[in-house]
Amino acid sequence: MDTRRSPTRPLGILPLALLLALAAAPAAAGSLGEALGAALERSGELARPQAITGERDALARQAASPFAADPALRLSYLSDRTTEDAGAYEVETMVDMPLWLPGQRDARRRVAVAVGAQAGSLDRRLRWEIAGEVREKSWAAAIAAGRRRQAEQALADARALEAAIDKRVGAGELARVDLLVARQQTIEREAELRDARLGHDRALADYRQLTGLQTLPEPLRETPASADALPADHPLLEDADSALALARAEREQAQRERRGNPVLSVGGKRAREVRGADTADSLQLEISLPFGLASQSAPALARAERGYTERATDLQRARLAAERTLIAAQLAREGAATALTVAERRHALAQQALQLGRRAFDLGERDLTDLLRTQASARAASLDLALRRLELGRAQARFNQALGVIPQ
Repeated sequence: MDTRRSPTRPLGILPLALLLALAAAPAAAGSLGEALGAALERSGELARPQAITGERDALARQAASPFAADPALRLSYLSDRTTEDAGAYEVETMVDMPLWLPGQRDARRRVAVAVGAQAGSLDRRLRWEIAGEVREKSWAAAIAAGRRRQAEQALADARALEAAIDKRVGAGELARVDLLVARQQTIEREAELRDARLGHDRALADYRQLTGLQTLPEPLRETPASADALPADHPLLEDADSALALARAEREQAQRERRGNPVLSVGGKRAREVRGADTADSLQLEISLPFGLASQSAPALARAERGYTERATDLQRARLAAERTLIAAQLAREGAATALTVAERRHALAQQALQLGRRAFDLGERDLTDLLRTQASARAASLDLALRRLELGRAQARFNQALGVIPQ
């Protein structure tokens, strides 16, 4: 009786809603840059730079206004109707127009420019961060696929060995216990394949949930960047530097606005002393000049100085973090290359040993236990080689990520 069973895949692992969403996803991802674009679209993060651009436009319009603040209309009416009722009254109408302080308008323009620069740097940083997620999810799925391929090959080898042993048992060359051992090995390989398929399905589901795409980018392996030092336009540093530039512009604005704006008031007055007398019309001009006490402007100045200091600290912290990440990625890439070299040598030796072991088993010079042990060693070497190749590709992608490379 043949105890072999075709491997089954559990169907209740993924939620139904996710399965339906994945089934409706596009068929192909295209390049890594296209996968990044799809992930960005699903994330909704691009709305943040657009909102900052709207803030920049509003600040620019404010700086272009002829008034430093909102003008106001003042109305005043005086009458003796409730007292002497002699017909006297006075009507006054004034328009208050806040005026720009020297350099205040230019300071606000510079704030608008800094906000606009922050929108651009935030856009690059978001793309870079999402690129890191796409890289990680893609390579996790690729490595899981590699494990699955190795498990499929191991199962195919186990079934081939079981079939060969079955023939030799039928011919009386081997004992039936050897066939039972071979079938047990086949069942173990089937279990390993089920686990590998489950891991691959989960990793691929994570990638599809991030990008909305069905297949991994092609090609996935990236050319390592030639630079080995942190670039000045690294998205993380550029974003922190733009935040520092904005804090600098806001500090300058606070310094320019350390006292209130002068207010020019223009209007007219109509007055009559008694009923029947002629009315008198007059033009009025007023100006108010705030004193600009240091005690009143000190909190705003201190707040702006604190913001600048914090942004400068954030920039230095971001630089140190990016340098640490780059050093770690560079060492990991070198380690992955060395590990691949070792894995290639181990695989070559394991394949030679497997060929000799099979020949000896066919000739009856070695028993099945020795062959299975040799086969397990060769299988482990093959899996290690496949994974080391994939891990080198992932290490190269992580190195590019650490350098701030954004896929196009």
